[in-house]
Amino acid sequence: MTRPIVAITLAALIGVASIAAQTTKPGAVWMIHQVPPEWRTLVSRADVVIVAMQDSLLRQLHDKLVQGGPALAFGACHIDTAELTHRIGRGEGIAAGMTSDRLRDPTNKPRGWAADLVGAHTGKQIREVKGFAVDLGDRIGVLRPMAQTKSCLSCHGPVADLPPTIRHLIAERYPNDRATGFTEGQIRGWFWVEMPKPAQ
Repeated sequence: MTRPIVAITLAALIGVASIAAQTTKPGAVWMIHQVPPEWRTLVSRADVVIVAMQDSLLRQLHDKLVQGGPALAFGACHIDTAELTHRIGRGEGIAAGMTSDRLRDPTNKPRGWAADLVGAHTGKQIREVKGFAVDLGDRIGVLRPMAQTKSCLSCHGPVADLPPTIRHLIAERYPNDRATGFTEGQIRGWFWVEMPKPAQ
């Protein structure tokens, strides 16, 4: 008696997993300047979120550098994206964050739809890539590159050039760190946003 129930339950779980896999599989991918007209408004709204994230990040980084140099700024590359997207999106189901192919914090790994795009542009210069949009079915995913700037070199530049205090902090807090060795103008990471499509 229990064997058929187990089989039915297992089949149902496999079916649910299969549906989940289908819904997270990326659809069409466009370079940002080739987004179809019907999705340009969503991409523009995603860009507002990205600009807000970038401004918040740069403001925190600048303030910490002025207050105490690279050691104090070390922890500034964190944004409360949940609070930020709620404020900008007013609870509309917008999700956002930062990622990279060379992570410092493993919790920032790329979203499934973004992973191949992130990996395909490893080591490229920021001038070469403007960004991408991906049709996610009920959402549009937007991916924009983040540049390695001069102010980022003290924490993300070549290891030999990092201040000793930064090398110590990285070793202590992020023993599996891969987010060093970048040069100015290189893509260091990505901002990503998922924007829900309007209800049909």
